[in-house]
Amino acid sequence: MLHIIGLHHNVQAKLPDADLNLGQQAFTQCLRASIQQVEPVVIAEEHSEEVLRQLGRVSIAKEIAEWEHIEHRFCDPPPHRRLVIGYKGSSEIEVEMSMQSRWDLPHEERRLVARAIEIGRYFSIREKFWVECLNVSLCREKEVVFACGDLHIESGSFTKLLEHEGVPYQIVERRIGVAEDEPYYLALAHLQQHPEVLDAPF
Repeated sequence: MLHIIGLHHNVQAKLPDADLNLGQQAFTQCLRASIQQVEPVVIAEEHSEEVLRQLGRVSIAKEIAEWEHIEHRFCDPPPHRRLVIGYKGSSEIEVEMSMQSRWDLPHEERRLVARAIEIGRYFSIREKFWVECLNVSLCREKEVVFACGDLHIESGSFTKLLEHEGVPYQIVERRIGVAEDEPYYLALAHLQQHPEVLDAPF
């Protein structure tokens, strides 16, 4: 079974030797409790070594996995891999909007629409990549803990994919470290209210 922890990415990693902030402490407590309860064979997360290296940060989940002698996996495609699988982030979508003469939109609305398109059109590409890294057979037969951006749970796209692949799952915790006014949640609400944004040519 896949045991999913939904969080804000800021709580996943820290500066080397830094003390944990409140969100990171909450994630640590949740992860340690999950380890005790389900005894996972793998602890995985939506992150990549390349991005952590660029940020100068270390994975909290990886540190805990190594301490507990449990296999750890980074499951998010690094930047070069995102190009290969055809993933576009909101900043790239905004550039394409400019090429399509869509700078007429106010700045905040343009960013909102770009994020909504990323959620609706591209999240599923990354989520399929995660499932390949996690291994469907492993998740059916063993206990695996997976930490990912809570928005992927909120949107329903990731859980729908798991159901389609026949992967049993449970949501352990939601919204760790997520602020009430998180911009991507506003973008998700915009997408739900205006699904026609996905018809855009960019």
